[in-house]
Amino acid sequence: MIRRRHVVVGVLLSIAALATLASGCTDSPVGRKCDLGEQTPGANAVVVASQSLDCVTRTCLKYPPSRPEGPPPGSTPLAANIGLCTAECNSSDECDRVPESPCILGFTCGIATTAGPYCCRKFCICKDYVVVPESGELAAPPECNAAEQKNECCNLEGRRGNPNYDLCK
Repeated sequence: MIRRRHVVVGVLLSIAALATLASGCTDSPVGRKCDLGEQTPGANAVVVASQSLDCVTRTCLKYPPSRPEGPPPGSTPLAANIGLCTAECNSSDECDRVPESPCILGFTCGIATTAGPYCCRKFCICKDYVVVPESGELAAPPECNAAEQKNECCNLEGRRGNPNYDLCK
């Protein structure tokens, strides 16, 4: 009889755990503070750090504030070598803010950098730092227009393996 109770309790706990995972977790939780390491980036530098153990997605983003009116009330500036966990995205709906995030306004999906291995890739960016247009989505920078042959970012369509782009072979 006792053994049957243990099995029933175990099954109920398993069902409860699965229900919690299905409803409470997201594929791309963003916004937790993450450490960029010992090197301090410049005030206006964008840093995408991969393999960040602080983040579920393993990606930490330091994005410089560019809001002319400054951060929203209640927003706390991050230390120079601290970023926020981020994830790649296609739309802002994919940027699920964790409750402990210091980002007050939530996240939007946009291109974080136009250089390096993460050029022209979209990431979840804290709205405390950027001016988001009424459309709700950040516009792609001109450097990420694949129709412009002068744009050499290897993440643009038609660049990888293309002999016209030496860096993307």
